[in-house]
Amino acid sequence: MNTMNDRERGFEAKYSFDLEQDFRIEAHLYKMLAMWAGEQMGLSPAACQDYAKKVIGEVITNPKENSIINFLMIDLERENTGVTLSTVQAKLEELRPVARAELLGG
Repeated sequence: MNTMNDRERGFEAKYSFDLEQDFRIEAHLYKMLAMWAGEQMGLSPAACQDYAKKVIGEVITNPKENSIINFLMIDLERENTGVTLSTVQAKLEELRPVARAELLGG
C-alpha cells in the first residue's frame, strides 16, 4: 500500500512540475513574441522590454479575453506596421521551439 501511495505522489509531483514548466515556456514565448512585435513597431530595446512585460501581464491575467495574437495585432495595426495576422502566427510557431530550448537548455 505504501509503495502505491509513493508512486501516486511521484506522478502528481511530475504532473505539477510539467505544468509549471509549460507555463514558464509559454510566458517566455510570449515575451519573445512581444519583443519581436515591439521591434516591428520601432520601439527601442528598453521600450520593447517594457512592452513585453505589459503584454505578458495582460495576457496571463486575462487569458480568455486577450490571446497573445489578438493583443499584439491591435497594437501592430494601431502603429500601421503592415504586419499581418499570418505573419504573427508564423512568428509564434517559429519562436515556440526556441523558447523551449532556451528554458530547458536543449
